[in-house]
Amino acid sequence: MQEIIKIVLPIILVCGCVLGIVLFVVKKALINDTKRAISRVKQVEAEVRKREEGIKKEIEEHEKDFTRKKAEAEEALEKKRVESEKEVTLMREKTMATAKEEGDRIIASARKNEEKFRQQILQDMEEKAVDYGAEIFRQVFSEKMTQELNKHFIQELIDALAEMDAGSITVDAQDASFTSSHPLDPGQKEQLEKLITEKFGAQIKIQEKVQEDLIGGLSFKLGSLEIDGSLASRFKEAVVEVKKTAHA
Repeated sequence: MQEIIKIVLPIILVCGCVLGIVLFVVKKALINDTKRAISRVKQVEAEVRKREEGIKKEIEEHEKDFTRKKAEAEEALEKKRVESEKEVTLMREKTMATAKEEGDRIIASARKNEEKFRQQILQDMEEKAVDYGAEIFRQVFSEKMTQELNKHFIQELIDALAEMDAGSITVDAQDASFTSSHPLDPGQKEQLEKLITEKFGAQIKIQEKVQEDLIGGLSFKLGSLEIDGSLASRFKEAVVEVKKTAHA
């Protein structure tokens, strides 16, 4: 038994020593690994802090740049707004000036044309008055009375021609244009032809034309000589005289 103990004991001691050495080596290895891990963690932490500081610095720089650019943009926007307001004001003033000029031009044109329009209206009224007078004449007088009046008006014209001093009138025409409201009475037509031959020393062939709107009487053209002895012409003259009296 003692011999076995002597044999086993050294083995146990050797195993114990080997185990202690192994444990020591493992422990030391673990401690070294732990230290390296801690050192690595500290290094990583330092890098992270450094990275955070860099990022923070970049953020601050970006914020400063953003603030600067924002201020520049706001300044540019304010400047543009002021310029736009000036342009709008200038455009409004220009538009108002143009509108005023156009308004003045329209007013001036209206005033310029006012007299023209008034004269046109008066002329239209005169023409209407003549038309109404002619219509009243036709409604009041019968055709027989109208023919008699027509002869009377033509006779007045013949008498006026007979009294006319033809010394200052030169007739170079070969035809005379007579326009009457009714066909000329043969006797009066002969009187006219004879009177023209005696007065103006020219053999004239009368060209007769009937125009009912003359109402009565006749008008004629002989060279440069024109005479309107129609009732329509007398109506127009009467309208002018009535208008003068009304204005007075």
